Amino acid sequence: MNRLDRYVGRNILMATLVVILVIVGLDAIFTLVDELDQLKGGYGFTEALQFMALRLPRRAYEYMPLAALIGCLAGLGSMAANSELTVMRAAGLSVGRIIWAVLKPIAVLMLAGLLVAEYAIPVLERIAQAQKAVAQGQGNVLSDRDRGYWHREGDQFMRFTAVEPNGVLHGISIFSFDDDMNLTRVIEAERAIYQRGEWQMQNIRDMEISELQTSVTEERSRHWDSELTPQSLSVVMVEPRDMSISGLYRYADYLSRQGLNTDNYMLSFWKKVTQPLGTFALVLLGASFIFGPLRQVTAGSRIFSGILVGLIYKYLEEMLAPASIVFGFEPILASLIPIVLSGGLGIYLLRRAG
Repeated sequence: MNRLDRYVGRNILMATLVVILVIVGLDAIFTLVDELDQLKGGYGFTEALQFMALRLPRRAYEYMPLAALIGCLAGLGSMAANSELTVMRAAGLSVGRIIWAVLKPIAVLMLAGLLVAEYAIPVLERIAQAQKAVAQGQGNVLSDRDRGYWHREGDQFMRFTAVEPNGVLHGISIFSFDDDMNLTRVIEAERAIYQRGEWQMQNIRDMEISELQTSVTEERSRHWDSELTPQSLSVVMVEPRDMSISGLYRYADYLSRQGLNTDNYMLSFWKKVTQPLGTFALVLLGASFIFGPLRQVTAGSRIFSGILVGLIYKYLEEMLAPASIVFGFEPILASLIPIVLSGGLGIYLLRRAG
């Protein structure tokens, strides 16, 4: 029995890895082509190639559920075409036992994916974005207004052209407002460095605005008081989907204490937490097709069906995410509804086939 488990698991694992390589490879080509339109300053072909390479783990993680579904259809479909599944069933192996053998390698892949998403992707994404921003803005980091990251702290709105993971900010602009939301002060600095627990600004231009006059002062260096640290600031430069699960939770808590909206971060948090369940649900659904409706169809039809089901799942998930904000239901439901529907349909079809 263990030998059969290993055989089934190896087929599913190899098929899934091949699908991931193909999908991520195609995505990498499209990403590189898109980056070639953004070459400027010190950002050349080599930098674009490095930017694309740094983002490959993120893309592989995002495509994991779809790849697992297609890999399941391809692996089990190949075994069905060779009558191997029929022999297994005739030997007394139940559908549930075969499904358990299928889920084992998927669980290993999902565990590896969670570790990459928690520890590797946030770091690689910060490095990629920082290197790109600094390279594109060489010699013009203070005046470039086309790019940047925004953050709010109390009555101050901050904008940074580039954020390096080692605690260096480029192109800082800080806008201060009074209780009536009138602009009272604008501070611009070429960069800020975090050393020994505090920020030090360099090349500062400080403009104070009042009803009577506007005064401007310039300084070479100045201490900057802020609650931000390189650890908390690291989330400013990446999208919520690229943050770690623990980082999302901490930053959502920070925003909540600041009285700011946390919906986007909680949506991403629950999407990452429930992704393994979603992947298992899609694999169950794919396996149910092999033992049921797609038992006699060609391999191409199975792959097409897998892509179609995966896209429907993804679009339903993306539709429910903004719907949870508009209609006010819990963000976790936006992730659980597609999982429950897919898993429920898969279990129903498998019970009929068994």
